[in-house]
Amino acid sequence: MKQTGLLTITLLLLFSNVQQACRSRQQASSQPADSTTAASSSETASTPVITGRLAELGLTPDSHWRGINLGDDFTKVKATEKGESFESDADHSGYTIELANLESADILYYQTSKKVSAINIDLFLNSRQSVTALQQELSTYFSSRYGSSKPTAGGIGWTGQKGESVLLKDVSKGKDFGLTVKIAPAEGATTASLK
Repeated sequence: MKQTGLLTITLLLLFSNVQQACRSRQQASSQPADSTTAASSSETASTPVITGRLAELGLTPDSHWRGINLGDDFTKVKATEKGESFESDADHSGYTIELANLESADILYYQTSKKVSAINIDLFLNSRQSVTALQQELSTYFSSRYGSSKPTAGGIGWTGQKGESVLLKDVSKGKDFGLTVKIAPAEGATTASLK
């Protein structure tokens, strides 16, 4: 069962990467080949596409999650996050957002030395199809931001150029469907290096 799931995820990621490569080639071949357009087409290829579902989650092309980056002052979380607060203490703040079709997400922002040090997201979904579709959209989004993904024991992972680590995992069990996303400094990186 696990092998089938891993094979499915691997095939979906491969399909996504092939589609993205084809789009990049089509964009590059449709533009004149001078140095100015060559630079702008490579920048365009690395800008993530924000689909309707990703916009509903509040994702942006230039932040780790919902306008918040690792290394930001923790006060920015309260000023930026529009979800409903469900818990807060000295180490973290939690918010929930309601999504379409009675789905939801819980987001925990952790802090160390008054800086955002990690972000954990639990996505509560309604069906296997919803999990598969959102996992594909998030995989494409993260791959365009951070490059190629790598399968990990716990899911699919990416490592950004600034040292951020992103893990996407299907946590569905029985009739409970969901995904988790964990964003934190990669091993050996510090929050300060991510700014």
